Amino acid sequence: MSAPDPTAPSASDVERLGPWGALAADAESTPSPDPAPAPQSPRSLASELGWGLVSTAALALFLGLQWGWVRAAAGVLGVFVHEFGHLAAINGLGCGPGRIQIIPFFGGAASMRRAPDTEFKSVLIALAGPIAGLAAAIPFWGLYVVTRDARWLQGVVFIGGLNLLNLLPAPPLDGAKALGPALAWIHPTVERGAMMFLGGIGVYLAVRFGQPLIAAFVGIGAAQAVLGRVPRAPAKRMSILQWLAALVLWAGAFVLCATVTYAAWPRQA
Repeated sequence: MSAPDPTAPSASDVERLGPWGALAADAESTPSPDPAPAPQSPRSLASELGWGLVSTAALALFLGLQWGWVRAAAGVLGVFVHEFGHLAAINGLGCGPGRIQIIPFFGGAASMRRAPDTEFKSVLIALAGPIAGLAAAIPFWGLYVVTRDARWLQGVVFIGGLNLLNLLPAPPLDGAKALGPALAWIHPTVERGAMMFLGGIGVYLAVRFGQPLIAAFVGIGAAQAVLGRVPRAPAKRMSILQWLAALVLWAGAFVLCATVTYAAWPRQA
C-alpha cells in the first residue's frame, strides 16, 4: 500500500465545481507547463482589429439610439476602461495573457489564458473591472465642472450605474465571481439566496429602465446559477482573512459605485 502524496491538495483546499455541486477531483500535483502561444499572423491581427472596430461601432450605435450620444460615449469608454481593469488584474496575477472583446448590444468581456488558482485571485480579478471602470466617469465630471452643462452628468450616471449593476452576484456579472465565493464560504444556501434576491433586483431595474435584453441576460444567468449549472474552475479556497477581505472589498466597491451614481443623479439633465 503506497503512502499518500503530501503535495496533493486536500478536499478542503479545492473549490466546488459549482455553488452546489460535488467537490472537484484533486488537481495534479505537478501540472504540465502551458505551451507557448503561437504568434498571430498579420492577417489575423488585421481581422481582429477590424472586428473590434465594427463591434465598438455597433455598441456605440446601439447605445446612441437608446440613450443619446453622451451615454453612448460614456458606454464605450466605460466598457474599455472596465475591461482594461480586468486585463491588468489578469496579467498582474499570473493568469494572462488576457484579451478584451467588445460584444455588440451587451458590452465587453476580458478572457484569460489560465484560470485563477485561488478563489481570492478570482475575487480580485472580478472587482478590478468595476473599480477601474469608475475612472471613465472622470472626463464627464470634468466637462460638467468646466461647462456647467448638466448633460455631461448623464455619462457619470451611466458609467456608475453599469458598474453598480455589474456588482450584483448573478452570473455572468462580476459580482458572481467577487461575492459568490465569499457567500458560498458561509454556506451554499446563502449564495443561492443572494443570487435569487439580488438577481431579481437586477432584472427589475433593467426592466424599469427599459432594457429587456439586460433583464433577460441577468435573469438567465441567475437561474442557471441557482440550478447549479454554472461550474467554477477548481481553485484553492479562501482563508478566513481572505474571506473577510473579499467581503470588505466587494462592499467598498459597491458603496463607491453607488456614491458616484447618486452624486450625479439629481443634477443630470
